[in-house]
Amino acid sequence: MVDIDVWMEELAVKLKQRFGPRMRFLGLQGSYGRGEANEDSDIDVVTVLDRVELPDLDAYRAVVREMPEGEKACGFLCGAAELKSWPGYDLLAVARDTRDVRGSLAPLLPPFSRENLAQAAAVGASGIYHAAVHTYLYGSREGWPDFLKQVHKGAFFTLRTLHELRAGENVRAKRDLLPLLSGDEREILAYSLSPGDEPPEDAFARLVRWSAAAMEESKDTKFP
Repeated sequence: MVDIDVWMEELAVKLKQRFGPRMRFLGLQGSYGRGEANEDSDIDVVTVLDRVELPDLDAYRAVVREMPEGEKACGFLCGAAELKSWPGYDLLAVARDTRDVRGSLAPLLPPFSRENLAQAAAVGASGIYHAAVHTYLYGSREGWPDFLKQVHKGAFFTLRTLHELRAGENVRAKRDLLPLLSGDEREILAYSLSPGDEPPEDAFARLVRWSAAAMEESKDTKFP
């Protein structure tokens, strides 16, 4: 498995050589950032330049491809000005899941509000609701296990946002969030960590039930 600290240090040096002071920030998110990676995990890099034009994307891609196991790299790249204009509810996922490697991300971000949290939770829950209903109706039964694995993996981010909306704290890792949840939410997160052998119909029913409740909770959130 990739030694992520060594890998990110090497990437930081290469990007600094290529972009110089134009590189405003470098960070790590995803499973490597949360300490949950395995041999198959992607390397989710977050990079902010002063601006981003197509030649910058070509140069960035060339640097990443030179890295050991560079084919595993993915993530978020943008210009500093775009960050200030990015919709807050969408940018929350980047803000809450990123570990600083070079520079600090926080000063580059717009302020976030409780309304942004509610919007992020609603968008995440509605996407899960639609995907679960659509796949149950029209997807092949043979494809259900892969779908359930992926949708439960993605549900973590909505669960984390809902917890922050309720408790005012951002919990970055699944293992830390799990004991703070109960009921359907705890079972959904537990499934994302280790899928059980329950009938897939039960997993679909839980996802639909929970995502509907999460949308309702987000809609009824009170703002100061």
